[in-house]
Amino acid sequence: MQDSWQAAIDGFWTQAQGKTAAQLHEELNILLGPDVPEANVLFERASLHDYLGEESQAVGLYRHALESGLAEAKRSEAIIQLGSSLRNIGQPQAAAKLLGQISADDPLFTDAQGFLALALLDAGKPESAVATALQALAPAMKIYSRPVQRYAQDLAERG
Repeated sequence: MQDSWQAAIDGFWTQAQGKTAAQLHEELNILLGPDVPEANVLFERASLHDYLGEESQAVGLYRHALESGLAEAKRSEAIIQLGSSLRNIGQPQAAAKLLGQISADDPLFTDAQGFLALALLDAGKPESAVATALQALAPAMKIYSRPVQRYAQDLAERG
């Protein structure tokens, strides 16, 4: 059930563009049947509000999903999306604190660092924002990884 449900949810998100809010809510409601765990329901509803630009409505749902035992596979996604929503509603410090909780061994660590850099920028910490972005980017560089890491460290120390 879980694999087929996840495939249906993935299909929902793949086909979401161009649909009205009403259509999306209707389609999601069909997918969120009674056998879907509450934490997943909360996460998907929050994600839809987020997608529709209704971040203030998404925040509480993300928090409730995390508190309700959202499966580990979705926890990092929920934290990143919650952090992004907090930033978008004018709470960049809270977003940065939350995004900073994602550990370096998490598969979505680099993704989180991108959103953390944005939150730090909005929080008035441009040096820390650039340092965070450069530290996330440096491992993917072909030749200049070490110097960029050094620049990032210098910026982090200034910030």
